[in-house]
Amino acid sequence: MERNAGLDIVRSTAILLVLFCHGLGFFFMKYHDFNPLNYVTGYLAVELFFVLSGFLIGQILLHDIVDNGSLSGLKNFYLRRWFRTLPLYYFALLTTYMFFNHHMDATNLIFLQNFKEQDLSFLPISWSLSIEEWFYLLIPLPLLITGKFRNKSAAFFIMTSLILIIPLLLRIYQVSHSQPVWDFGVRKQIPLRLDSLMFGVILAGIKTFHTYFYHKYMAGKASLLLALAGLIYFSGYLVYTGIQNQTMDHSWFNRTFLFTFVSLCIAMLIAYLEVHIPRIDHFPKIRAVFGFISSQSYGYYLFHWNIFVWFSRENTTASIGHSLYLLIFALVLMTSFTYLMHKYYEVPIMKIRDKFTTRRKVNWMDYNQAG
Repeated sequence: MERNAGLDIVRSTAILLVLFCHGLGFFFMKYHDFNPLNYVTGYLAVELFFVLSGFLIGQILLHDIVDNGSLSGLKNFYLRRWFRTLPLYYFALLTTYMFFNHHMDATNLIFLQNFKEQDLSFLPISWSLSIEEWFYLLIPLPLLITGKFRNKSAAFFIMTSLILIIPLLLRIYQVSHSQPVWDFGVRKQIPLRLDSLMFGVILAGIKTFHTYFYHKYMAGKASLLLALAGLIYFSGYLVYTGIQNQTMDHSWFNRTFLFTFVSLCIAMLIAYLEVHIPRIDHFPKIRAVFGFISSQSYGYYLFHWNIFVWFSRENTTASIGHSLYLLIFALVLMTSFTYLMHKYYEVPIMKIRDKFTTRRKVNWMDYNQAG
């Protein structure tokens, strides 16, 4: 099964940032104020996941739905997506209910927990997966329409541009009229965040329909420098003007266009890494490490929160060394548990899926997509 080293690195970086963010929050926040670093790493991690998911899923949609324009392709897409994401998610819900929290609302079963903080508190990290699942459900339908046009390229970019701008306009309206808080009121609301994934879908369209432009400009060194400069700037902006001064909930820019610019920077970064990083083939061990982390990332994302909660309860001393010991132990347990779940639960389900659906010729993206 072919893998792309650059995309493995992006996914691995995203999940490692998540673990770093929550590791600080659960085990070390009592000793030092890591709040700015916590917010920035957590925010960038999820944005990486969003744009990468859009890019990977976008290529699948282009192949199975836009290119064919058939309902059978739509059915095949939904089955493969839900076989990939739902079994492990529902297992995480079950274990959370059994061992950590008995107050689960039915909204958690249908990915509507983002609309009420009490419902989301059952498994807080599921908010990003809710956005992705609704993206999987809603976005293929309008893209199916583009497959009916003779000029599929023009239809695709017109449709995806319209879909991209709607969440931005909704954010502007919501912020201007309701003054929501940055995190729960904007960042975690499904209708307001689908544009981050759409940046990835549009990037996939550029790669498919305008290959020369994609390789020369989107994946060029100038784009890489612009992307890195943008991400560094916006990270610093969040730390020194947003989070540190506690103005995130009052900043119009942070609640509207910040998400747009960060997603654009990440899209350019992904293009560069997807094209150029596969050249690390002569470093097989490094590639294998990133490949392993990437393949396990969905499990890490779903299970790390409860494991961190469990071990942080034992963190009753004022020793940083003790906190580090608990964090390492939690990571070892998480890694071991996720590996077993992947081998004996996820992989068998994927084999069942392949019996009922059409398997794509190049299917690493479909197989390894994490929520």
